[in-house]
Amino acid sequence: MTNPSTAPPRPNRRLRQRLDRLATGVIAASGIGVVVAVLAIGVYLTLAVLPLFDGAEVDTGAPSAADEGMMHAVWLADDGTRWLTRDGHLRDVEGEITTLSASTTIAAVAEAGKTQPLALGLGNGEVRLVPRDDQGRLRWTQASTMSLFESRGVAALTLRHAAQGWVLAGRDTQGKVAALWHTDEATRRIAVPETAEHIALGHAGRLAMTQGTQLTLWQLSPDGGGMVSVRTETQAPVTALSFLQGGRTLIVGDAQGGLRRWRLSPDATGWQVPETSYSALGDAAIRRLIALPQQRLWLALDDSGRLGLYQSLSGQRWQGQAPEATPPTAVSINSQGTQVMWLGESGTPQRLAIEAPHAAVSPATLWMPQTYEGHSAAQWRWAAAVTGDEEPQYSLVPLAWGTLKAAAWAMVFAVPLALGAAVHSACYMSRRQRARLKPAIELMEALPGVVIGFVAGFLVAPFVERHLAGTLALFVCVPLGSVACGWLWRMLSRRWGSRLPPIGAGVGLMVPLALLCWAALGLSPWLEAWWFGGDLRAWMHQQWGWDYAQRNALIVGMAMGLAIIPTLYSLAEEALSGVPRPLAEGSLALGATRAQTLWRVQLPAAAPGILSAVMIGAGRAVGETMIVLMVTGNTPLMSPSLFEGLRSLAANLAIELPEAAVGGTHYRLLLLGALLLFVFTFVVNTLAEIVRWRLKRRYRRYGGDA
Repeated sequence: MTNPSTAPPRPNRRLRQRLDRLATGVIAASGIGVVVAVLAIGVYLTLAVLPLFDGAEVDTGAPSAADEGMMHAVWLADDGTRWLTRDGHLRDVEGEITTLSASTTIAAVAEAGKTQPLALGLGNGEVRLVPRDDQGRLRWTQASTMSLFESRGVAALTLRHAAQGWVLAGRDTQGKVAALWHTDEATRRIAVPETAEHIALGHAGRLAMTQGTQLTLWQLSPDGGGMVSVRTETQAPVTALSFLQGGRTLIVGDAQGGLRRWRLSPDATGWQVPETSYSALGDAAIRRLIALPQQRLWLALDDSGRLGLYQSLSGQRWQGQAPEATPPTAVSINSQGTQVMWLGESGTPQRLAIEAPHAAVSPATLWMPQTYEGHSAAQWRWAAAVTGDEEPQYSLVPLAWGTLKAAAWAMVFAVPLALGAAVHSACYMSRRQRARLKPAIELMEALPGVVIGFVAGFLVAPFVERHLAGTLALFVCVPLGSVACGWLWRMLSRRWGSRLPPIGAGVGLMVPLALLCWAALGLSPWLEAWWFGGDLRAWMHQQWGWDYAQRNALIVGMAMGLAIIPTLYSLAEEALSGVPRPLAEGSLALGATRAQTLWRVQLPAAAPGILSAVMIGAGRAVGETMIVLMVTGNTPLMSPSLFEGLRSLAANLAIELPEAAVGGTHYRLLLLGALLLFVFTFVVNTLAEIVRWRLKRRYRRYGGDA
């Protein structure tokens, strides 16, 4: 007969020990792998975001062999292989190509991108226009001539794209100003009855002119007319002018070295005030402003030879010394705005390499309100995916606001319900009832967010829009009705209460609540007509300026609150159930009621766990994507209204990341949003786990099972 207490054979014990060690190693390696993966995600996002805050650089390169011989050129090709001399000869490294003007000299040059012609101002008052083909290549042999001034030569020239054509403005040697407006039908000359020292042409035929300290904005029209929009006095005599890309922002340089930004008002009839001042290069006068075709960048050169790179919103990005102290006789810029061909009076060409891929991004542009083109006041705006000449708007504040707003309303909806259910099941229900209720509530967590978002967006949102007053009435009637029903239940005699099963109280509560909801929805049209003139949405707009949107923060609060209720309930119920029973029993033994025991003993003891549950629920609400994407309307608004839409950081990633160019400013800003979400959820969950750990250590002191 064998003895059951006999130890197992040694080989089996060794095998079991090896399997235990193997399992321990696999579990430890898996845990370490998870930690490493999380940290690797954070490191990757950090490395992807850091280039956004790199400083700009402007490097002067040595001229190549192909650049030799560019003496006294007035125009350079952006690749440096062709140049145009003042006497009208087009040359390349092999010699002369053609002659554009044999009888007069070229005094001024103007370009407006790869779709508009090259304009050459001649010494006899005419303008030579060189057209381009579909690929942007100049057709020198097809050049045409138009008359701008009758007798005096052209001293300055500026060209800008216009609807169905182009606008060209020039100034002669005596300061007279004239313009040509070309459309598909005709070309009309516009004579401006004023003199100017400097001119610049902006959006839709708006001509800026300066005379001393007077800045005048003219509005030219395609029919050959023009009128003064506004006259303004500057702080010092103006020495340089240039419109930036888009033609809505004018940069003004003055004789004291000041640089200021003037933007057209939203109605384009005047200037926005006050104008913005930038860091000066020094005290010397600004002599040349070179607008770059990307990111609202420009180069500023003063009389002392200092050169600065500026961005419209972020300000000065770089300052150094120019290749030559005197203004260049010819400048050519590539289409990306990353290389500038610079030819000074010495005749030696220089290549300026501009490294500023993210010049429009700075801490101020991300987190401080900015006055953007087309807006009269400083504000936070997000519009990074723009096209054409629109100004990008890179503020992350509307996205952060939308994220916190959605999470806050979700918590307002979820916390009372989840904590109320957790308190009732942990402190008032029997173990048998709790064993049935808790898995049923936790099973709700298996619902996919996309399903909740679909139901909320296509069923709940239209219903709330049709019954807005009734829905708002429910938020008042249901809590008050629940309290009233509970009070009535307590007022019933013990004999009636003993006849009903424990679950009968819950079933009995549902019937009056259903009747109360039916009454609130049924009576809401009469209440809306009585108190709000028959239209609650119109009343809110008149009283508070709120515009009701079908997909709004109210809908996302209900939908996302439903999604985080299981998490909140499960963690809070565990915290309450883990409170040592001797604490509650001792309180009851001393004569306290169950309500007093709950408020004075159980809730304070479980407070760290409940706080941890709320923090984890908030972390999930912040990172939720699909519900917010489908329910909020995805409008990046800075509105506190419960009835307007929003856009969160997570939803913004889902919307814009597939279309963002890898490595570009937009792409890295989206990753910055992802990094902010990562940091927030990491910190919140870490703090919540620390709180839970301290709670467990406290419970062990009292013999708790947490």
